[in-house]
Amino acid sequence: MKKTNKKSNRKPGTNFKPVKIIPIGGLDAIGRNMTIFERDNTILIVDCGIMFPTPEMPGIDFVIPDFSYLEQNREKIKGLVITHGHEDHIGAVPFFLKKFMVPVYGSQLTLGFIKKRLEERPVGKEPEFHILEGGDRHEIGCFEVESIPVNHSIVGGMGLAIRSKTGTIVHSGDFKIDHTPEDGRRTDIARFAEIGKEGVLLLMSDSTNAERPGYTGTEKALNSKLFEIFATAKARIIVATFASNISRIQQILNAAQKYNRKVIISGLTMQKNIEIARSLGYLTYNDSLIAELNEVNTIPLKKQTIICTGTQGEPMSALTRISNGTHKHFKGCTGDTVIITASVIPGNERDIGVVINSLIKQDTVVHYEKSKDIHVSGHASQEELKLMMGLVKPQFFMPIHGEHKHLKAHASLAVDMDIKPSGIIVAENGDVLELTPRYFKKKSHIPIKTVYSEGNYVGDISGDIIKDRQTISADGIVIISIVLAENMLVHKPVVKAKGFSPSLDARFMQRLQEETEYRLDKILGKQVSPEGVSVNLRRSLKSMIFKQTRSNPLIEIYVIEV
Repeated sequence: MKKTNKKSNRKPGTNFKPVKIIPIGGLDAIGRNMTIFERDNTILIVDCGIMFPTPEMPGIDFVIPDFSYLEQNREKIKGLVITHGHEDHIGAVPFFLKKFMVPVYGSQLTLGFIKKRLEERPVGKEPEFHILEGGDRHEIGCFEVESIPVNHSIVGGMGLAIRSKTGTIVHSGDFKIDHTPEDGRRTDIARFAEIGKEGVLLLMSDSTNAERPGYTGTEKALNSKLFEIFATAKARIIVATFASNISRIQQILNAAQKYNRKVIISGLTMQKNIEIARSLGYLTYNDSLIAELNEVNTIPLKKQTIICTGTQGEPMSALTRISNGTHKHFKGCTGDTVIITASVIPGNERDIGVVINSLIKQDTVVHYEKSKDIHVSGHASQEELKLMMGLVKPQFFMPIHGEHKHLKAHASLAVDMDIKPSGIIVAENGDVLELTPRYFKKKSHIPIKTVYSEGNYVGDISGDIIKDRQTISADGIVIISIVLAENMLVHKPVVKAKGFSPSLDARFMQRLQEETEYRLDKILGKQVSPEGVSVNLRRSLKSMIFKQTRSNPLIEIYVIEV
């Protein structure tokens, strides 16, 4: 690795050897962002994030990228570059570094967040960290990577210019174009334009808001709304935001300072992120503004502001526990004002809806996404996306970061911007793409597994396990224990059922016991193996249970030989 701020000596399009691009995650879903760039004996990786589980993944903490291809090519991996510090871009870094100890590049705040994650999930020795400032260039194997500042809903966002002898690839990162950002850091549209003049083979661009017309609003617009709410609130103010949204946290602190309210920070991640951001100079406030959790009962409600997590209705988040009365420190919320300042991630609508309804039932004033000016997106809308294309002037185009509908909408915008449809690829995770000055095409596909993190376990949980959990959740479970000696019953089978309607219990359990004994007697008469007993009994009871309950519970049969 070599850092240089000199002009690149790579002339775009001077070599037709292809760059291989493999999206491991981040397409057709929000989260698990990771993209591989490969040329010669170099693999460069951009981002390494998690995806939060959907309702169809009961018991799962989160999903991480599949590292199988990287394990097969580990000797080629030269570096991991992170565009910004959101969990869907950094959350899986500890899992990655446990397998691949390579240099990590990112902005100061991004690396600060990663180091904190590594304290929680140690990986052995500390990796080699390199801070990216706007305009920095780093030699990473056969690639040169230049960082370009962009606005986003977190400080320290970066776009990237990835150069090789094949040509230049521009990766936008998650971005918007805000001329009056809260932190004063603007998207460097001049630099994107300069790179465009140099010649760009491929633009890979954020698609999250590709269906939204016009421009994304400025963060400054939120200040007046926050001040208005703080000026009129009669009791406690509870603000839920992402723990990584440092600019938003600064706005809340400013409002609390202006209206003479104490700030109580709830949640370990929120506390740690605020400490990191302040130590690096990204947050400023007086120590006297912050109160400890154990001081809550000594502060009048009308003087309290709580900053917490819970914008997605997460079951264990502070806001959810406040809404259902299970929070250790904050009891009741009648008369309070709650501000939920974040977009709802697709799939989380129901969970956050439950929280909002619970709060409103308690006569809480709730401001959320549908309220005017209470949240500003961190992603570019259609006019900004078209501006990025106009600045960069790419020969080829690939929409990234979004569900399939977002990727397709972005591809349509690219056609409107006169990029040839034949030069646009709406890819899927696992596609192996080849890029040269002559063509951009899909070459092959590698299988991508769903890798889960659940407690201390990390790996591929079989589809049968997930299906069993879904079945138990929807239809309950029947457990039958059978003890045999020389293929004869030692005593009556023990039959238990969980998750059924109370009105069915007595009648259904009696019938199920009788049916189990009757059918087991017939099966044992056939002299089958213990495995055969289990298979045959499960099959024969399935239809009977459905007729009785109109459900298909999980049937677990345990045969013990003595």
